Amino acid sequence: MAAINNLAQLAEASAERLGERLCLEIEGERFTNWEILERGRRLHAAMAEMGLARGGRAVTLMMNHALVYPVFQAIFRIGGTAIPVMPQAAAAELRYVLADTGAQLVITDVERLPTVREAVAGLRHVRHLLVQGATDDPRATPPEIRLDALLNYAPRTSLPRIDAADVALMLYSSGTTGRPKGVLLSHANLLASAAAVADASALDSWQGPRTTLSAMPIAHIFGVAIMNDLLLTPDHLADKSHLVQMRWFDPERFMALIQEHHCTTMAAVPTILAVLLHHPHASQYDLSSLAEVICGGAPLSVELAQAFMHRYPCRIREVYGLTEATGLGTANRRSEPYRPGSAGRAYLNTELRIVGDDDRPLAPGERGEICIRGPIVMQGYHNRPQESEQILRGGWLHTGDVGYLDREGYLFVVDRKKDMIIRGGENIYPAELEAVLHQHPAVAEAAVVGVPDPVYGENVVAFVVARPGARVSQSEVIDHVCRLVARFKAPSQVHFLPALPKSNIGKVLRRVLREQAASRPQTAC
Repeated sequence: MAAINNLAQLAEASAERLGERLCLEIEGERFTNWEILERGRRLHAAMAEMGLARGGRAVTLMMNHALVYPVFQAIFRIGGTAIPVMPQAAAAELRYVLADTGAQLVITDVERLPTVREAVAGLRHVRHLLVQGATDDPRATPPEIRLDALLNYAPRTSLPRIDAADVALMLYSSGTTGRPKGVLLSHANLLASAAAVADASALDSWQGPRTTLSAMPIAHIFGVAIMNDLLLTPDHLADKSHLVQMRWFDPERFMALIQEHHCTTMAAVPTILAVLLHHPHASQYDLSSLAEVICGGAPLSVELAQAFMHRYPCRIREVYGLTEATGLGTANRRSEPYRPGSAGRAYLNTELRIVGDDDRPLAPGERGEICIRGPIVMQGYHNRPQESEQILRGGWLHTGDVGYLDREGYLFVVDRKKDMIIRGGENIYPAELEAVLHQHPAVAEAAVVGVPDPVYGENVVAFVVARPGARVSQSEVIDHVCRLVARFKAPSQVHFLPALPKSNIGKVLRRVLREQAASRPQTAC
C-alpha cells in the first residue's frame, strides 16, 4: 500500500483495511465507516463544484451531528482547511474568524443560522452557506443551500494532490493578549497525533468489546482527535468497537447511554467526572461496564480522580496537551501503572522538557515552563509570524504552563498559563472578556479572574469600576457580555469596586482580586 500522507488517504485505507463495520452511533442513528466515507465523497463533489479547492477554507459552526464527520472528510479530501468554531460562538466572534481567514464556505445548522447570517453580512469572500435542517434559499446573500440535499451528488472517489504539510485544520485559540489566533495544524500533525494516541491506548492488547462514549464537541481539538482515532482501529476490534457520540453533554442521558450500550470507555473533562460523581440520580444507573476514562482539557485533582475510581471501579488515564500540539503532550499509558497527580509521559515521537526563564533545561523535580517538540507541534499561527516565532523559539513549543518532571519522565503540572481560566474544560482568557466589558458605556475599568469551583473547575468573576455618575447592575453587565461572546465565557459574578487594586507601576493585582473573589459568596446570579 502506498504511503499515507494525508487524512483523506487514511480514511480510504482504513475503510479498505477494516471492511464495512459499525463505526458511529449518534442520537439513535447508526452508521458504518463505509457510509460515512460515501457521504464524505458526495459532499466532496458538491463542495468542489461550489469552488472549494486545495488551500480553500471552510468554517463549521455545528452541534455534533451525523453529518459532521462527512463534512470534515469532504474538506480534507478536497485539500481544504476545516475551521471549526464552537457552536455557542456569538456573531462577533464568528465574524472575526471569517474575516481573518477569508473562508469561502460556512457549514452550519438551522439553529445557528441567525448568528451566521449576522456574522457574514457584507463579507464577499463567503460564497455559500450550507445549512443542515433548512430549505434552500438561492436568493439569500450568500446563497443558503440545504446540506443534506448535497448527498444526492455523485460521489467523487479521486483525490487531488494533498501534501502532508498542507494545513488541514485551523482552530482559534485566544492568547493572553485577547486576540484570537488561528492554530495551523497540518495533515502530518494530525496523522502523528492519531498514531500517538493509538500507541498510548495500547489497543492491540485490548480484549473484548470496546464501546466509547463521548460528548466532546467536534469543534474542539479533543473531539477532532476522537474522530481521527477511529480510523486507526486495530483489525481485531473491527467488528466489536464503535463510538457513541452525543450532541451535547446531559448527565442523565450520558449515564443512560453507558448503561444501554455497556460502554467500556469514555472521553471526558474533569467537570464531567465531578457531575457524574455528585449527581443525585447516579445510583439509578449501572455504570459497571466502564473500564477506562480518558480525561483531559483541564487539570484533574487527585481527590476527584480517586473519588471517581472508588465509586466506579475503572482506570482514569489523565492526559495533558494544548491545541498548539494537536491537543497532545503527555498521557498516562494504558500499559503503565497509574501515578496519582501525574499527567503521564510524553507521547510517541514527542519530546518534553522543563526550562527556566533563560530557556535552559532544568533537572528532574525543578519547576519551570513545559516545552514540547515533535511532529504533533503546530506549523504556527495564521498571519502571526512574530507570535509564532516567539512560542516556537529554538524549535520547541513553549506552552506557558508550569510543571516538573520526575526522574522517570512523568509530568506533574503545577500551574497554567498566566491568568487563563479553564471552566468545564474550555479555555477563557481574561483579556478577551475585559475588552468586551470595556465596550459597555458605564464601565470605566474591568478585570476578570477565575475562582475555584467544585464542578466546573473554575468560574469567571469580573470586577468593574463604573464611570462617574453611571449606574449599572450585575445582570446588565452579564447580558452585555453574552451578546458579544459565547455564554460559557460570561462571568457568573460581577463585583463593583471604587478602584481596582494596582501595583506601583499601574498593573492590576490579579492575586488580590482572586483573594477577594474567593472570600465573597459565589451564589448563582
